[in-house]
Amino acid sequence: MNKNNRGIQRYPISSSRDCPLGVITFEQIEWTDHVARVVDISVIGIGIESNRQLEPGLVWFKERIGGYRSGVLMWTKREGSQYRGGIKFVSLSRDEEAYLQKQVGQAGPQTPLHDPDRIISSMINSYKKERNAVY
Repeated sequence: MNKNNRGIQRYPISSSRDCPLGVITFEQIEWTDHVARVVDISVIGIGIESNRQLEPGLVWFKERIGGYRSGVLMWTKREGSQYRGGIKFVSLSRDEEAYLQKQVGQAGPQTPLHDPDRIISSMINSYKKERNAVY
């Protein structure tokens, strides 16, 4: 068990687990597909490694991780030949999750999204609700 400087306990993943995910980049507001490797998990998010740089943005997990389908890629940095990143989980309502699932089903690699404002506002509102509940 590791502790980062914020006091959140992170638990290393003992066996390699690939994590197929999509990222809606903040800069281009487009969908990109990736496969990352989960290296640790905490109650608020996961640490990942990837062979290529991932741009910060909204994340959709193709398979639930820790009960979550979405998050925000908060940071990435190069470590040797890999890129390390941190994803903070975001809870969505059933309606928000269904809407995002539908959008994800229609999106292809590097495809502009049909209604990015609605997706982004849904995830930001969910994030704000969680943050207010914690503090």
